[in-house]
Amino acid sequence: MTFAGATCIACRGRLKFFGNREGYDYHLCPGCGTLQLFPMPDESELSALYKSSYSDVSHYDQDPVTCIHSARPYYEAIRDVLIKYNISGPVLDCGSGWGGLCSLLTGSGFECRGVEPSARMADYCFSRGLPVLHGGIDVFNEDRFSAIVLCTVFEHLTNHYDWLKRARSLLSPGGVLVSLQPTARFAVTMGRIARLGRKVSPLPRIHQVFCPPWHTAFFSIEGMKSIADLSGFKLIEVRPAPQGRSDGAVGMMQWILERINNVGQLISGPLWPLIVAHTFVFKKNRF
Repeated sequence: MTFAGATCIACRGRLKFFGNREGYDYHLCPGCGTLQLFPMPDESELSALYKSSYSDVSHYDQDPVTCIHSARPYYEAIRDVLIKYNISGPVLDCGSGWGGLCSLLTGSGFECRGVEPSARMADYCFSRGLPVLHGGIDVFNEDRFSAIVLCTVFEHLTNHYDWLKRARSLLSPGGVLVSLQPTARFAVTMGRIARLGRKVSPLPRIHQVFCPPWHTAFFSIEGMKSIADLSGFKLIEVRPAPQGRSDGAVGMMQWILERINNVGQLISGPLWPLIVAHTFVFKKNRF
């Protein structure tokens, strides 16, 4: 089913209804494969929710120590990208959460600063002595950064083009933007399998994948290429992201999936459908 006015935020293609969860509709772009909410949540409403309650909802682990431990492979993957591209200047961590990535980068010798829209999380970072401010990317005006990093943040934005325009203005010439984020192919594959292809059935949560209104969009690799081209960036690398390191049964499933994906990547490369997330590396264009 196609809805009037429903266009893909990545390639501007026509969207088709994919499924509903908790009153929010996800739509799929047959052209580039991006999966997104339609209609998109209002930016001001979502911003207010982040400030008031995001750290208390079940989408994000409420225990900082547990969260930082389980996400450490993501942080290390982003750090490795910065090392590969010889980043030596200031780094901005957007959506710092409990401060795990900012702490790791600082401990690895990077000059890292951060912003976090959740007041509770920003306060926690401050209590740990981390240079994380409460708010979003608009907190910074005259500052310039060699790199901007996001760890499972890009899928939370509501106005991706405006955000990328702002990020580009904060990057030094030749600066890089690194985003580790869940991608569309896994979400679409699991959404279909779990419902046996029945669109009328509610979408399953699938361990924090379908989490509206927080998860607004799962971009495909093609979708990320399109949005980069339209925003003054060049997509220079795509890497499969590692699995997290949760405890218990979830951790065991992550361990098994990681090993399945290691084999699958040899067959299909980064398009293997069970890769949950990818790390995208963008470089700021000259114009």
